[in-house]
Amino acid sequence: MRLRRLWPAALLALAPVLAACGDDEPDAADEQTTSAEPTTDAPSQTPTEESSATEAPTETTSAPPVADRPQACALLTSGDVAKAIGVEFSEGVPGHGSVTEKGTSWTTDECTFTAKDLVSIRIEVSGPADVTAGKFGCIQPSDADGNVEPSDAAGASKAWWKTSATPPLVATLRACSAEANVDVTMTYEDGTDYPGDPSQQAPQLAGLVLSGLQG
Repeated sequence: MRLRRLWPAALLALAPVLAACGDDEPDAADEQTTSAEPTTDAPSQTPTEESSATEAPTETTSAPPVADRPQACALLTSGDVAKAIGVEFSEGVPGHGSVTEKGTSWTTDECTFTAKDLVSIRIEVSGPADVTAGKFGCIQPSDADGNVEPSDAAGASKAWWKTSATPPLVATLRACSAEANVDVTMTYEDGTDYPGDPSQQAPQLAGLVLSGLQG
């Protein structure tokens, strides 16, 4: 009778041991979960300084000069202007401009000389390559705001002299050759007496510029 009563107790004592032995074997679900874990992603490739350094640099260029023509301020000095006008002038100041007359447009290379409290003289040089619309030629200045008459200058095939209709005096000589046009604009201060004759002085300056262009 006692043996029969011990069997259930023995089985109960062995139950935790059997359970522990069963836990040592992984089940199928655990294996699937373990195998389904994602692997570590490969590191993304980013450009390095070495690779970017091999890229070709961007090249920038500026507009070429017009047929190697000398700049306006290289064609005339303040001494040349002083000799023609009879007073001292400051050194020439370079610049650029644009003109549109009678359907033709062109750009100019400029140089401006100043005699304080008297007159400012601007030299403008242009050629066939400077024309942006229309055709290169010796265009007669408009007489809508002044008086225009033919003139002359050394080295010019044609020339025009334009003066303002009212004071102060603003006068422009346009001297033309086959290779270039030269405008000499003289702007006087109001109420000043100008030395000499501007209509004779301007052609002297234009002749010097045209001579310099011919080399």
